[in-house]
Amino acid sequence: MAIPRVFISSTCYDLKHIRENLKYFVKTIGYEPVLSDDGDVYYSVDAHTHDACLTEVATCQLFILIIGGRYGGEHKSKEGSITNNEYREAVKNKIPVFALVESAVYSDHYTYHSNKKTNPEFYEKITYPSIDNIKIFGFIDEVRKNSLNNAIVSFNDFSDMEAYLKKQWAGMMYDLLAERTRNDNAKITNRLIDDLTIAAKKSEELIKVLLRTTDAEHAEDKISEIELLAQAESFPKRIDDLFGKVFISDIPGYEIPDIQNYSKWFEFLAATIDFKLITETEHDKEVVYIVYASKQYVELKRRVGDKQEVVNYDEIQSSFEALKQVDKKTRDIILSSIVVPF
Repeated sequence: MAIPRVFISSTCYDLKHIRENLKYFVKTIGYEPVLSDDGDVYYSVDAHTHDACLTEVATCQLFILIIGGRYGGEHKSKEGSITNNEYREAVKNKIPVFALVESAVYSDHYTYHSNKKTNPEFYEKITYPSIDNIKIFGFIDEVRKNSLNNAIVSFNDFSDMEAYLKKQWAGMMYDLLAERTRNDNAKITNRLIDDLTIAAKKSEELIKVLLRTTDAEHAEDKISEIELLAQAESFPKRIDDLFGKVFISDIPGYEIPDIQNYSKWFEFLAATIDFKLITETEHDKEVVYIVYASKQYVELKRRVGDKQEVVNYDEIQSSFEALKQVDKKTRDIILSSIVVPF
C-alpha cells in the first residue's frame, strides 16, 4: 500500500533533536519521513548532493519546513541556502507546505521589521540574538508572501509542532472527504441536467403532437415557425461563444448593415464597424480571419499551395439564415441584444 512521504526540511545540526522527534511523529501516524541526514535521500553518483535533495523533494507528498536560528549552507548554484531551495522546489511542485519557525526567531523577525521602519540606516547592522544571518528574515518573508499555502506558525518546543501538524493534517483529511462529497453532488447535478434535457425534448415532441392533433391543417407551419424562431434567437449566443461577449456599436450617423444584403454570417459582421476581414499571406500560405475589436481573431479559411481548407461554422450559418427569414420586428429584437448605442 502506498503511503505519503513527508520531506522534513531544516538546517540539521542546530535542530537535530527536533528532526528526530518529527521523524518519530511522522512514523507513528503511518507516513514515511524523508530526512537528508538519515540516508533517505538518494545521492546519485552523477549529481551534486544539493541537487539530490531537490530531486527527492519532488517525490514527496508533504513538506515540513522548520526555520531556526541558523541560515545553513548556501546552495552551490542557486540563490539562497539549501533549505531555501528545498522549500522552493516544494512550491514549484505544488506540494503542501507546513512551515514552522522558532518563537525567538519569529520575535526577532518582528523586531527586525520594526527597526527597518524606524531605523532604516542601522537595522541591518543591529545584532539579533536568535539568528546567525539576517537572510533568515528574508526567507520568512518569502514564505509569508507566497500567494498560496503561506501559513507560518511559531513554536516553542516539539509539543507545539506536534499539535499543529495533527490539526492541519486532520483538516487535510476532512477536505479530502468533503471533496468526495462535492464530486458526488456534482455527478447528481449533471444527471439532473441530463434528465431536464431529456424532459425538454419530450415536451417539445409532445407540443408537436398536440399541435398536429388540435390544428392539423396548420400544425406543420406552426412547428416550422417555432423551430425557425428558436434557430434565429440562437445567433447572438453562437457569436458570443465564438468571440467572447460581442457588442455591435450603433453610433449616431452610422446605420447598422441590413442583414438581408449578406449571404454569409461573417460578411454581415465584417460590414459593421466592430469587425473586419483580414488576409495574411506568407510564402505559399494564405489565411483569412474575421477580427473582432482588433483582438479576437477567428480563422475562416486557409490556403496552402493549391490546397484550400474552409473552417466549418454550419451552426452559426444556419442560425444566421433563420434570422434573415423571421420578420423585421423579430429580427431587430434579437439583434438588440448585441447592438449597443454609443
